[in-house]
Amino acid sequence: MKLAGRVALVTGGASGIGRATAVRLAAEGMSVCVLDIDGDAAAEAADSIGGIAMPCDVTDPDQVETAFGACAAELGGLDLAFLNAGITIDWSGDIGSLDLAQYRRSLAVNVDGVVFGARAAVRTMRTVDGALDRAILATSSLAGLMPWHPDPVYSLGKHAVVGFMRSIAPNLSAEGIAVHTICPGITETGVLGDRRPLVERIGVPVMEPEAIADAVLAALAAPMSSTGTCWVAQHGKPPWPMAFPQVDGPDSRLNVPVNRH
Repeated sequence: MKLAGRVALVTGGASGIGRATAVRLAAEGMSVCVLDIDGDAAAEAADSIGGIAMPCDVTDPDQVETAFGACAAELGGLDLAFLNAGITIDWSGDIGSLDLAQYRRSLAVNVDGVVFGARAAVRTMRTVDGALDRAILATSSLAGLMPWHPDPVYSLGKHAVVGFMRSIAPNLSAEGIAVHTICPGITETGVLGDRRPLVERIGVPVMEPEAIADAVLAALAAPMSSTGTCWVAQHGKPPWPMAFPQVDGPDSRLNVPVNRH
């Protein structure tokens, strides 16, 4: 995907992976709109790269729709949406002690935020005539590719993101919209919180957010034929595409892309 002179929107863009990616995209010549629930932090991040900022709670579909439309109106279009906003809750593998309010908040941000963002991105992109190749990316996690015993609710949400993004990818390819999922290992973000000393003490390396921005750039450089790919980012390795096994059988006859026309 050509980046220079194009428009990108990043949710959760005020810190961590979102901010590191916004910086990288701006360095590649993109105009960047930073969305974050913390409007002041979003403004500071956007000012540092010559972008624009908007406060947005990704769990509110009306706020999401409004922010995406305003971004396109101010910057002249929308070519890339990076749906990155995410949270975690208390790490507890004991499902019997799960706080249901935390559970609903986790899924609202980690799942609804991606669904609402993808919906708004597609609707906004369809209003721009003559657009070139475009892309929608979402941040999942290694916890979306394997069980994550300390926080099964986080794993639930991130598995949902992987399944959702892989499912919409073929439906959007005919419109020139590529869809990819970024699946990082343990990274220094707000999701990690104050747990870095804990994880490093047991020998787990923590990546810096800039390493995940590398995975975003790798996904954007991939050909349209690879749409639907999950890009894994692990410490000390270049980003690599996850290969999923095929489940063959007659059920697959129903599993065909949806044509909107």
